[in-house]
Amino acid sequence: MEDINREDLDHRIKLLADKIFEAQNIDLIDFKVSGSLNDIFIQITADKPSGGINIRECAILNKTLAARIEQEKLLPADHFSLELSSPGLDRPLVTRKDFIRFKGQELHIWLKEPVAGKKEVRGILTEIGENSVIIEVSHSSKLVLPLNDIIKGLLVI
Repeated sequence: MEDINREDLDHRIKLLADKIFEAQNIDLIDFKVSGSLNDIFIQITADKPSGGINIRECAILNKTLAARIEQEKLLPADHFSLELSSPGLDRPLVTRKDFIRFKGQELHIWLKEPVAGKKEVRGILTEIGENSVIIEVSHSSKLVLPLNDIIKGLLVI
């Protein structure tokens, strides 16, 4: 293992994960690193662009990334553990890419600023623009919600 600082190490692991996931057409949803240099815990949440990554795919990605971390001599095998999982149905939607996955689905959305007097909106996601989403809140009413004002959205299950 070469002598690098923790921030640089975290960054290099993330870049490696991004490269592996991109080659497999998998989206890296969340990336967290905790612990000390001798006992690092890497947590990754990943999904397919259309949603629905399965346990087998997570296991393969986990083994591939762990092997590459060792091959690149970023960390020895006994100095890290890696947890790779799917986001599940209750994962928060925050980015434009998150919303694209759930077009046509019913969502519950929390806003920073009120739209039409509401800071919470529940309805069907009908359109995703570059900077906003459109939610049908009733058969005759739609709201345009700026992406920058969305705190989070959840799929209504």
